[in-house]
Amino acid sequence: MLWLSLMMAFSGLSAADQKRMVVVDIETLIPISGVNVTSKEGTVTTDSLGWFSVPDSCRSLAFSHVNYESRIVNMEEVNDTVYLISKLLNIKEVVVFGHAQYRDDMKALKKQLRLEKNEAALLAANPASGGNLLSLLGYIIPKKWRQSKKAARRERLKRILEEY
Repeated sequence: MLWLSLMMAFSGLSAADQKRMVVVDIETLIPISGVNVTSKEGTVTTDSLGWFSVPDSCRSLAFSHVNYESRIVNMEEVNDTVYLISKLLNIKEVVVFGHAQYRDDMKALKKQLRLEKNEAALLAANPASGGNLLSLLGYIIPKKWRQSKKAARRERLKRILEEY
């Protein structure tokens, strides 16, 4: 029993010699785990909740983390919380607008206008109303199947030269 009370007394003394502190992000106030805290007595790492303990005899501490700016603080300057500044650029929200939906809408609109134009041409070329059937063929046959004017002129010149 005496042994147990001595152990409790020594553990109380060692806890009194330690100062418990937490490291947090200055913008989000979220505790940072894995921060290396270096003093003359050695190096400790913060736990998953950002807490660490150092002896009261420490006068200055150096903090380093991959994603945060390194910082050296005097123990007189801080109470129990140390704030670190992030190296990463924190963007709150990014909105990206794509053109895929817009392009699909434009393609559908152009197709609809083309169909309406062809329907109007069919109505205009109706032989009953005195329309021109040749202009109707221009709307029905796709452009890629039509012979270009240059190709037609070349063919006509070939025929003329062959006949001459």
